[in-house]
Amino acid sequence: MTELVTGALAPSASKPKASARWRVRGVSWGARLSLVFILASLAVMVLVEYLPLQDPAQQDLVNTLAPISGEHWIGTDELGRDLFSRLLWGVHTSLLAGLTAVAVAVGIGLPLGLLAGYLGGWVDQVLSRLADVVLTVPALILLLAAQTALDTSIQGQMAVLGCIFAPRVLRVIRAEALGVSTAAFVTAGRMSGASHARILLRYLLPGVRAQVVVQISYLLGLAMVVEAGISFLGIGVKPPDSSLGTLLIGASALLSSHPHVVLVPAAVLTTLILSLNVFGDSLTEQRKK
Repeated sequence: MTELVTGALAPSASKPKASARWRVRGVSWGARLSLVFILASLAVMVLVEYLPLQDPAQQDLVNTLAPISGEHWIGTDELGRDLFSRLLWGVHTSLLAGLTAVAVAVGIGLPLGLLAGYLGGWVDQVLSRLADVVLTVPALILLLAAQTALDTSIQGQMAVLGCIFAPRVLRVIRAEALGVSTAAFVTAGRMSGASHARILLRYLLPGVRAQVVVQISYLLGLAMVVEAGISFLGIGVKPPDSSLGTLLIGASALLSSHPHVVLVPAAVLTTLILSLNVFGDSLTEQRKK
């Protein structure tokens, strides 16, 4: 009897995989361009240390605020440092910091969300209440309190931010897992004697992975905004290291006299965050089709 039930329902086990497919034809040009910019930024993050760039921390007080030239593609800053080199290293630092926060958030929120949605009962209640407690406190206040207590580096701060983001991931994945856990193929897996771990990995995880990608795109943009904000306040990335946030610290006073010093890093940060949100919205629309 068990074999008959399992065999009859086995074809439906492919449903989670189908829900995670993304139709290329239905993707807008805005989403495609956003993906290209995101991939280009990730390539910069990985390859920047191998590029023939000038030292981003090297000062040249004779050539401060130099205009665009063959030697300095977007000029120099108020200390004579090459802006193009600092911009690429800023993308590297900001993206790496954002990915750290996202990795911690997904690493905590995904398994706990799957467990809450699958097991239900007191496990769901305890995890949901803990998530609610964390979400009631503003993320920036928690981050500043943790930085005051721990005095960590930017990667440590982003790890703390990932812990703050984790309840958001937990709640979203829990909602997805609640729907998938009542599907016929999950019931068939239980009746066939599959372990909880096997059901979670083989049936529930494929059913929520599209939502995981959407959350990664949104949280990465949010994490980069937070990194830029705390670096602008002087408690994030410390000079002479550069990030998209630190590039705006000293340059904000030069907006009227040398606007490109401010507008270029601001445009890159804005475009990257906008691209992440557009791509995330596109994935959400694809899942509805």
